Amino acid sequence: MSKTTGLTNGILLALGTALALGAIAMPVLNPDLYWHLSAGRFMTEHLRLPAADFLSWTEYGSPWTDFEWLSQLVFYAAHTLAGKAGFFILKMLLLGATLPVFYRLLSLYSLEDSAFFALPLWGLAIFPNSDLRPENFSVFFFALLLWRLEKARLSGGAFSGGRRTYLWTAAIFALWANLHAGFVYGLLLLFFYAAGAYADRRLFHSGTGPGPERTFFKAGLAASAATLLNPWGYKIYAVLLAHLSDADLVRKYLAEWAPASLGNPWHWPYMVFLLLSFSLLLSRFFREKSFPAAHLPALSYFAFAAAGHERHIAFFSMAALAFSFEALANEPAWKKKMKPAGAAALAAALLYLSLAVWPVYSGLRHDLGEESAGAAAYLKAETPGLGGRRLYNPWNWGGYLGWALSPEYRVFVDGRYLFHKYLAPLSEAMADQQTWDRFASERGFGLVLFRRDNALAPFKYGGGAVLRPAYLVFMPEEKWALVYWDKAALLFARRPVRTGEFRLVRPGDAKYLKLELCDGRLKKKDAQRELDLYKRLPAPERPAEIAYLEKWLAAFPAVCKEPGY
Repeated sequence: MSKTTGLTNGILLALGTALALGAIAMPVLNPDLYWHLSAGRFMTEHLRLPAADFLSWTEYGSPWTDFEWLSQLVFYAAHTLAGKAGFFILKMLLLGATLPVFYRLLSLYSLEDSAFFALPLWGLAIFPNSDLRPENFSVFFFALLLWRLEKARLSGGAFSGGRRTYLWTAAIFALWANLHAGFVYGLLLLFFYAAGAYADRRLFHSGTGPGPERTFFKAGLAASAATLLNPWGYKIYAVLLAHLSDADLVRKYLAEWAPASLGNPWHWPYMVFLLLSFSLLLSRFFREKSFPAAHLPALSYFAFAAAGHERHIAFFSMAALAFSFEALANEPAWKKKMKPAGAAALAAALLYLSLAVWPVYSGLRHDLGEESAGAAAYLKAETPGLGGRRLYNPWNWGGYLGWALSPEYRVFVDGRYLFHKYLAPLSEAMADQQTWDRFASERGFGLVLFRRDNALAPFKYGGGAVLRPAYLVFMPEEKWALVYWDKAALLFARRPVRTGEFRLVRPGDAKYLKLELCDGRLKKKDAQRELDLYKRLPAPERPAEIAYLEKWLAAFPAVCKEPGY
């Protein structure tokens, strides 16, 4: 190979690697990170694992099998060392570490020259896991195991190293089982390869004598036993079964658990890998009258799992991409088509990321539930008057609020599996005012934190009607006092309250306030007093209506003579 060719290949490989990293370099958006941090903080402060819920008032003291405890310690360490930037760095390290593993897979198939476009495709394969979650550890271990299994299959034997093979496998799975429950995917992969090795020998007559299925199977048994080396022992499997039984319920209410959909552009790579992998497997069978039998059950199971739950997509896509390249390596005409096909794949990956991924992510807010930070700071400051009340909070804010408010306040729900049973009642409670009022009364809410929206409802005024914020329907003034608000949040306290409240200067209610002032039903000094109270709140972002009201009040009452006041 000439120096020019080597330089060109190096540039192409660097470009492919950069594009692969660009596919996973999405911002961290996971609001569950803060309850993971709360668990990490608990463990470092108490030097023990949380065996029961300590963050909520709804499930306080209930048994909690914290099966991701080791991930939480890693997250807590990253946050302690580098703050929110530590989240992104950790994610890139975990997912980026799979790139050299995939390169090793390509080397098994003698396809190193394809890496310049294969690596970006790998980036798209793990793109669905490009947020920071404990699953990132499973993505890495799954890729590592896949490489080891393919290496063993292609060598005509099983893992090399004898007893060390089982010790290595057991060590990996013992670690994996304490990081994330995705170790189950690894167990399935091991047994798929054991069954595949047996089928290869029986159906396709590959090799003579005892096959590698025994070693694969024994490795699977060693791995299964090693997963019990966790603080919860066999109970970890009970949690997995509970998650499985909740799947339909959770899929209905949480987008991150939704099934793969052709209508979602971020699922398109999965659709492509689905068609490509099965088509190549079928083509290979027609051409060679055989194929690696382990690939069929692995592809089938993970494709089925991904179709029902998008967080399974990365595991299918990794296997599908590896198996597709293995099939292409056995395609006689592939070498001639590699360069033009690779260039087309590289261009398609770049076009997809430029049009469907990067622009969308660049417009997303990266608050991780921190939209509620102002309300949390207010509650902290008002603990003497409001502490001890039962707090209602939105699902995605529970993690941050638990982190920011514990132990003075406990949350209603957060993203843990303990609260899946609340998803349906929460959704039904917002159907109408009567249902919500009954829901709030039955659970004894003393504080209610809502997301702020722009919904309006008609209210009678004089002989006509005026549009006012819809939250006034759900939170009637005779029962609830608005004690805090900002650009994102509304905080109500059940009466009686001993803190300042907002009866006049309320979000989205400026039109009604102007009518009341100009009609003489309210006094300017009362509105000004509430405006001054608002300025003293720990509101992270001052809403535009505050500046507007200040200007309007300064010109009062002259503005009442203007048309359309």
